[in-house]
Amino acid sequence: MKKLLLIIFLSTPLFAEVKMTPLNEYMKEQNMSDPNVLFYVSARCGAINFVVADLSENRKDLYERGSTVGETFSQMAIAVRQTIQPNDSSEENQRIAVESISAIANEYVSIMNENYAKTGTYFTDWMIDDLSTCSALYNQSTTEQ
Repeated sequence: MKKLLLIIFLSTPLFAEVKMTPLNEYMKEQNMSDPNVLFYVSARCGAINFVVADLSENRKDLYERGSTVGETFSQMAIAVRQTIQPNDSSEENQRIAVESISAIANEYVSIMNENYAKTGTYFTDWMIDDLSTCSALYNQSTTEQ
């Protein structure tokens, strides 16, 4: 009986691991004027664009776009982090931003590898939506400058 309860407990969707919340859902649930939210969104957009660049080394146009957009969001994340932690040195804020971007990129890559093994394609639908959301944010930020 205990084994049966354990099996039922472990197999319920309630306890399924959530890999990543789609970015557009995250943004709908958050206050976008909160610097901590802006840091996460910037880091996440930097991460997915760097992953695209990494996967697209043989496609110069995609590689350059991913690298440029990734770098822009990285700089945004560093700047936002500086407003969150103004007493930290710029080097410390940069280090933490880069670590955050790398950790998020690693999550994307992990999910992509798992998705590829299951479907033959790296990108999930929500990742494509993440790229679209980040592209819109990038276009908006470059238009405002």
